[in-house]
Amino acid sequence: MPDLNDGARAVRVLSKEVKETRRLQNEMARAILAKARSNASSRPTPQARMVSRGMIVARGTVLGRANRMILGGGEGKPVKLGVLAYGSEFGSNQHRQFGPRNESGYWLNPAGERPGPVADKAEESFLDRCISAAIRAAGF
Repeated sequence: MPDLNDGARAVRVLSKEVKETRRLQNEMARAILAKARSNASSRPTPQARMVSRGMIVARGTVLGRANRMILGGGEGKPVKLGVLAYGSEFGSNQHRQFGPRNESGYWLNPAGERPGPVADKAEESFLDRCISAAIRAAGF
């Protein structure tokens, strides 16, 4: 028969589990990067796709290493990811014929603002794991 001690133990375990967010942070960052790559694939120019393929997830953060060399700069030789990243996300400062500047971003920032159902699923599974651990601790 469950009693107050079982409930208190479940609440302590639930509180502890909810604070352990490293795994969730990594899952969310992967979901955001996947959405960003999807957004980049629909861009009319190849720079967004090249930059998105050069990005990684580390410690729950989507990173683009500025010194990472990627192919596709137009001259047949590798260029640094940082050279293309700003223009691919916000548009060109100099070449307006390629489209207007978008201060809110074209592919990465929108992915962070609206990561989609993959991120929702990651959050749900995280909470399910937390609740399951609390139920096990209560002895049910």
